[in-house]
Amino acid sequence: MKINLTMRIILLIIISIFFLGETSAQKFLQLERVNSPRTKKYFPGTEVTFQLSNGQWYTRVLEDVSYENNMLIFPRNNIHLDSITAFRTYKNRRWSRALSNQLFNFAVVWSVYFAVDESLRDDPFQNVENFTFIVPLSSVGTGFGLRNIFKKRTFKLEKNKMGETKKWRLRILDLTVDKQKKK
Repeated sequence: MKINLTMRIILLIIISIFFLGETSAQKFLQLERVNSPRTKKYFPGTEVTFQLSNGQWYTRVLEDVSYENNMLIFPRNNIHLDSITAFRTYKNRRWSRALSNQLFNFAVVWSVYFAVDESLRDDPFQNVENFTFIVPLSSVGTGFGLRNIFKKRTFKLEKNKMGETKKWRLRILDLTVDKQKKK
């Protein structure tokens, strides 16, 4: 059964109208650098790690955000945004991931070239030097080390004497579209 183009368009319009109210709400926590358009968004349901003013680090699942009260809502408690002094992410940095992948590739290529070279000799795999195993193993170890050392990043949410953020800030954004317009 073929559905022509006009039927598809009508069906798409009906579905869009039906789900318009459901898809128009967005509330999230945003980590941004001052004077930079690049941001990181954390929606309800994501796990966040933060430090409070008492120095303790907490990892919680974000249940909701309250724009009116400027609070993060978690299953057991609510945290005011001003009491957070640092924020931490656990995503590998782009350059460390790329460099560690190159080190892994180097180890594989070194091992393949060694195997091909040894198999073409008169007496294969006899009198193998130690460095033929040390080089790829150290390359793989360095790659894993780079990934683990630069895995987490801490964003300090410091303010100057005037109360303005120095480098990083957290904001709660509520982009909910009301169905009923107020007069």
